[in-house]
Amino acid sequence: MEKYNKVLRLVAERNWKEMEEWLHEDFMYIKETALMDREEHVKNLEKEFASKQAINQNELLHEDDDMMAFKHVVTQKTGKKFRVTQIQLYKDGKVWREMSNAIQIS
Repeated sequence: MEKYNKVLRLVAERNWKEMEEWLHEDFMYIKETALMDREEHVKNLEKEFASKQAINQNELLHEDDDMMAFKHVVTQKTGKKFRVTQIQLYKDGKVWREMSNAIQIS
C-alpha cells in the first residue's frame, strides 16, 4: 500500500511539485481521447482539482512492484458525482503510464 498511500497524501496535500517528480520522464497519461505528457498532466490536475469538492470512497484494488489499480468517487462543486477507476504502470520506481475512466453516477 506504499504507492496508494503516497497517491492519497499527494492529492490531499495538492502537492503538484512532488507529484511531477514522482512521474517518470517518459510519463504519458491516457484519458478517453487525450494523451498528456508529464507537464501537461500536472497542469491538468491542478485545474481539475479546483473544480472538485470531494474525493471519497477510496479503494485500492491492486498494488505490486509494477502496477497499481484504485478507484474513488469524485464530487464536483456542481454536485455531479463520478466513479473513477485509475491504473498506473511503473518503471524505474516512478509512474510511467496512467489511465483513468470516469463514469457519472449522479
